[in-house]
Amino acid sequence: MEKIHILTDSSADIPEAQIQAHGIEVVPITLTHQGRTFREYYDVTAEEYWKLLETSSEVPATSMVTPAQFLDSYRRAFERGCTHLLAVLINGKGSGTCQAACLARGMFEEEYGSVMRIEVVDSETYTYIYGHVVVLAAELRDAGDSFEAILSVVRSRLNRVEAFLGVYSLKHLKKSGRISGGAAFVGEALGLKPISHVYDGGVQVCDKVRGEKALVSGLIKKASARVVQPEKQTAILLYGDVPAARIEELEKRLLTEIGFRGVVRCPIGASVITNTGPQALAVAYYGAPRK
Repeated sequence: MEKIHILTDSSADIPEAQIQAHGIEVVPITLTHQGRTFREYYDVTAEEYWKLLETSSEVPATSMVTPAQFLDSYRRAFERGCTHLLAVLINGKGSGTCQAACLARGMFEEEYGSVMRIEVVDSETYTYIYGHVVVLAAELRDAGDSFEAILSVVRSRLNRVEAFLGVYSLKHLKKSGRISGGAAFVGEALGLKPISHVYDGGVQVCDKVRGEKALVSGLIKKASARVVQPEKQTAILLYGDVPAARIEELEKRLLTEIGFRGVVRCPIGASVITNTGPQALAVAYYGAPRK
């Protein structure tokens, strides 16, 4: 009989209630700021981290999960009698975490042989965009689905999920060196707010809107053009340290203008918000299959 362990990294931004309810293991991405090292999810909340970014002149450094950490997780799962392990992890193009998990799998098999099947899935995306798929996998396991069936659903969902991300301020992008000081100065002077498409392992700026009020409209326009059967799915509203009115406006328009059957909100955690800056807002949904 199959005994399945579900594992992910802290970048998945899964709410603690869901982690506890389904016994999902979260391995932490580590952040270092002014000599202090802390673990995402375990040592700092998303909201605490947003404030740190706003007030600090130094951009924290992030460190991937190491092979040793994954190997310890694999060993513990095996010692508990698990026959299968599924790890769904942060985009491999943006982090070495997925590669570390694969290295640890080889180390485990050298030590124990083929006693437990380990599948490492590169989500090719970030935050709760893949975190909600991890939760779905755990729900299917709890309902008694087979490992093969769960793996098939996970891959199918990740093959269709995408998002649009908007940033209200260029200050953090300038501070982190992702855009030049001159570009940030001009962009701020013109009130430009970039929108990026989070798709197929990439994050590419696809539009710029002018003014804070236009950003929500831009996200709605972009998502409505690509979503497939919104009436059959729940949109994911991802947010950083932005006014509650903007979040409420986006949620309302996702329901009334695009016609999603529901909206779930999720704060963006430390490892992702480090790259976007705290003043970020995004919507994730299912589009057409890519592969």
